[in-house]
Amino acid sequence: MQSLNSTADWPIYTRQTASTQTAARGSFRLGLACSAPMPILLHAAAGMTAVAALLPTRAWAHVKWFAPYDVAQAPVPIRGVMTTHFLIVLAGFAALIFGGFLLDRLAARYRGPRIAGPNRRTDTEERVLRAGVGAAFIALFTMGGIILTPELRTDATWPAWLQFGIAASMLSARTCGLGGLGILLLYGYGIAQYGVFHLSDYPMFLGIAAYMVLTSSASERLRSLRMPILYTTVCVSLMWAAIEKWAYPQWTFPLLEARPYLTLGIPAEDFMVVAGFVEFALAFYILTGLGLLRLGIFGLGLIFVSAILDFGRLDAIGHLPTIACLAAMFVHGPTPLHRWLHDAKRGLLAEAGKAGLSFATAISVFFVAYYGMQHAEYRNGSYAHQHAALTLPAQVQIR
Repeated sequence: MQSLNSTADWPIYTRQTASTQTAARGSFRLGLACSAPMPILLHAAAGMTAVAALLPTRAWAHVKWFAPYDVAQAPVPIRGVMTTHFLIVLAGFAALIFGGFLLDRLAARYRGPRIAGPNRRTDTEERVLRAGVGAAFIALFTMGGIILTPELRTDATWPAWLQFGIAASMLSARTCGLGGLGILLLYGYGIAQYGVFHLSDYPMFLGIAAYMVLTSSASERLRSLRMPILYTTVCVSLMWAAIEKWAYPQWTFPLLEARPYLTLGIPAEDFMVVAGFVEFALAFYILTGLGLLRLGIFGLGLIFVSAILDFGRLDAIGHLPTIACLAAMFVHGPTPLHRWLHDAKRGLLAEAGKAGLSFATAISVFFVAYYGMQHAEYRNGSYAHQHAALTLPAQVQIR
């Protein structure tokens, strides 16, 4: 296994990939076919990404920003979620993951060094993320009364000035670590006001904070951890949000009633099942893919931008940190984490099969974590925090 903290093992990976290519060409006589199918594969993958962007989740507004919610309310029982329809959709997406990873691993093996090689644009990636985070916190400062995301409201005035300081700190790589500490402070304040379970929606902010703190570090070893941490926290945030769609679908029903075109004619209950799987599958691929990783990131970013076009300024402010992270991830490409998860010696079918099994396992793990945390914090629907339930003010109600 390769180290996650160094690119020193890259020559080894390159040799393994080269060896794998030689063996594959020798065994299956793909000398000419190796290069010919790749444009076809890339076009097929691009088509799959476009289809994903047009699926019912083309408008991924965070429901808590636009509709009343109550996190103390018991979620739909797991046996109520695991309907026949849910299991059929699960099987279908597991098959899609299998096929997607087959394409991904083919692209990684036959275009290996160009796709999975070490990143050489770290400065660009870093500037993109600092600019995006700075713009997001300036927007929060301007709006006022928000901790980190639109539903995390506060009457205190000091968070706004801290947000201004965080934005200012993003002007320099030397000072952005202070901004990272400020983000951690706001996250802790959010937990104090809304609880651990509610803030579990947003581990992405912990990843952004860690990225900024490590950016200010002089240690290259520590700095090399930034993107694996960012990828992990962003994808965990998205997969957690997918479970919410299954556990609390009723939160989204008023929004779908106000915007029926979002479902593309699919019944609301079935729509929520498919929406959750699309979100979970894309996040899972971005965390574990390799060969077509940037294509997946682009597709996900396209979905978030389309949500802004439909839901307006509030959605733009709420999703700006996510879009900034995706932009930085797109510039960076695969990390040592992605290369570590890719076994160049394993057969293509075995790699794809492992991905499909891991996808189903990940869903099970997130279900257990989500339901376990909700039960631990809100036993019997008790309101452990003053903001467990929220009825949105008139200016934020669904338009």
